[in-house]
Order: sequence, then structure tokens, then C-alpha cells
Amino acid sequence: MLPLATLTANRPSANPLTVSLYAGIATAVPALAAALLYQPQSIILSLIAWLLIGAGPVVGYQMATGKLGSDWKSLIGGILGFVLLILGFILWPILVGALTKGQSIGKLFVGSLIGFILGLAVLLIAASSLGQDPSWIGVGFVLLWSVWGGTAGAIMTAWGE
Repeated sequence: MLPLATLTANRPSANPLTVSLYAGIATAVPALAAALLYQPQSIILSLIAWLLIGAGPVVGYQMATGKLGSDWKSLIGGILGFVLLILGFILWPILVGALTKGQSIGKLFVGSLIGFILGLAVLLIAASSLGQDPSWIGVGFVLLWSVWGGTAGAIMTAWGE
């Protein structure tokens, strides 16, 4: 349970590890929903959950700095950044950086790319450790995007405002 103080206290600088934890959790929840809802009868809900993955790093950053809900443009940029499904980690930094005051597009792009590479490494570790069990695909999907979200959130803190 998150303390209420993290949602209300305005802290201009937050610990990147705290932001990474919040952003990873805020990204893992919609990624888990997208993985679980990926069924023929609920594909629309899965696509909505997929779009919310892009808002995870921004929500985690805002929660850790105490600015939750103060900047809606960055949330909209994060959601719209995942419209192109597989290329979300490339479009995300462009839209979030363009719509957020104090965030550089180049630094967000580097952070997003590093996060995607780390997430892909974690996905491959999960795939090799789970072997031939096909359940690794959903677990790997959630791990990939939660590691990406945590890394992107930490980069927003370390190089941002």
C-alpha cells in the first residue's frame, strides 16, 4: 500500500530508485491486464490496457515526486505513445518529451531504449528459466514492460526537472 504522503507531498527531487519502483509497478499492472485479457472475446480491453502501459512511467514519476494528476499532458503523451503497439518504446519518448515541460526528448529516448534492452534481457532470462512451458510468454511480457517502465521513470527523475 502506498503511503498517502507520496500522493500529496510536493517533492521536487525524488530518489530514482523510488521512482523506478513506483513506475515499474504502475507499468506492470496494465501490462498484466493486457496479458490476461488477450483473448478473442476481450481484445478491446486488452488494447486499452496496452495503451495504459505508456502512462505507467509518468504515473510512477508523478507519484514519487508528489505531483500526481498535476500534468495531464504528459499522461496523454504516454498513452498516445503506445498507439503503435510494438514501437511504443520509440514513439513514447517523443510524445512525452514534447508534452512535458522540463523533460528532454533525447534523454527520454536513451532511457526508453536502455529500459527496452534491459526488459528484453529479463524476458530472455525468464524464457530460458521457464523452459518449454508456454506460460513464459505472458510472464515475459509483463517483465519486459515493467522493467522498461521502471527504467524510463528513473531516467525521468535522474535527467529531468
